[in-house]
Amino acid sequence: MTYFYNFPLNLNIPKVTFKSSYGTSNITSPVLNPWQDKFVTNPIYENFGTLDEIQACAEKNPRIKELLSEYNLPVKINEKELQNLQNGHLTETRVTAAKMYSALSADLKNQVNLVNLQNAAMLHDYGKILIPDKILNKQGELTENEREIIELHPELSYELLKNKGINQETLDLIKYHHQNPQGNGYPAIDNNFQYGLSAQIITTADKYSALTEERSYKPALPKDKALEIMHKDVEQNLISQEVYDALAQSV
Repeated sequence: MTYFYNFPLNLNIPKVTFKSSYGTSNITSPVLNPWQDKFVTNPIYENFGTLDEIQACAEKNPRIKELLSEYNLPVKINEKELQNLQNGHLTETRVTAAKMYSALSADLKNQVNLVNLQNAAMLHDYGKILIPDKILNKQGELTENEREIIELHPELSYELLKNKGINQETLDLIKYHHQNPQGNGYPAIDNNFQYGLSAQIITTADKYSALTEERSYKPALPKDKALEIMHKDVEQNLISQEVYDALAQSV
């Protein structure tokens, strides 16, 4: 069984038509060297204050308190997860998204704001610092209640970051990075949000990074196996062929 964020990977998604205006992609752009570009460290990520300041921000937010109280969870920062995110998955997702952008055709690049894309990639799982470690890193399969708690993290990310001077496109990419063209991901899509190319890149980079990283509940998958799984997202019309091609070339 393959796991993605300790959920068994369910690939039996009903077929729908993917509406794309992207056209044919000719991937000829050079791929970024992630250790030589300007986004390896991200200033927007590094200036949110001390642990106590983040805790106070969460405690003052009524929506965060509402979301957590529904599951009898305290408003408490998971310091271990904050360190894990800073040192691993967020950077991996950011680098993958940047390399995917680099592999797009010039026409497709024009549809993406690279700064917003990378800031969103670097911050997308920020809300996990409010999820207890015993749930985030549970070695066995999640219960339905635990899965619902995990699925709070995109909205928790949004709520923690919405008053930090981040623009709306970046915030929306963070909030909806577990959505899809059908709109049946989580949380529910706001009527003003359009699931476009940047959202596809974030979602794809996040999933690929999670599949190829070692977690407490699974080993790291080799690249070819991860790409095989990711191609099923094309078959299920969750991402366009152009986005998959950019991933395949960039990794």
